[in-house]
Amino acid sequence: MHDPKDFYNAYINGKMSFAQQRLSRVIDAMSILQLEGAPDEDLWIAGYEEVVSQHWVPFDDVAPLLAALDERGIAYGAATNNVTHYQRLKLEQTGLAFDVVIGTDVTGKPKPDPSMFREGVRQLGSTVENTLMIGDDVMNDGLGARDAGLISLLVDRKNTLVNPERVYKVGSLSDVLHIPSLRFDNKIN
Repeated sequence: MHDPKDFYNAYINGKMSFAQQRLSRVIDAMSILQLEGAPDEDLWIAGYEEVVSQHWVPFDDVAPLLAALDERGIAYGAATNNVTHYQRLKLEQTGLAFDVVIGTDVTGKPKPDPSMFREGVRQLGSTVENTLMIGDDVMNDGLGARDAGLISLLVDRKNTLVNPERVYKVGSLSDVLHIPSLRFDNKIN
């Protein structure tokens, strides 16, 4: 999970391909573990993807929130520090086929860059001040959305995140619709 040499950030910033960053991370891990040899590219690109994709599953509180938003006619989407097609594939495989998915390939810059959030707002047909960004990363999601002018909310399932000023925080998505100061009556245009 940890990437001390920032290969993943190099990938999302367009400095490495997806395969290059994955192999670089594997080589780094092998070095840390003092393993000899080179990683098998086929196994770490196609083989790994085949295995890991079988384990993608949304948190239990995701579907009920999306159903509640659908009932209210509220549009939603996903902003990701990955490429759009890959994230869309992950969402579809977990039964979460969002209409709007914004990846780094759309804006050219990853979160917390404001372009990611503003493009999402544009595609949702909303305005920044009426758009809620829900995420789980303080810097990329919480502060990025807040600084771009959106309403920002962090999901902190383990209660370990710092709660920045002017950023809401909940322990579960089931709490989102019950935040008294937020209104959930915006309709899809």
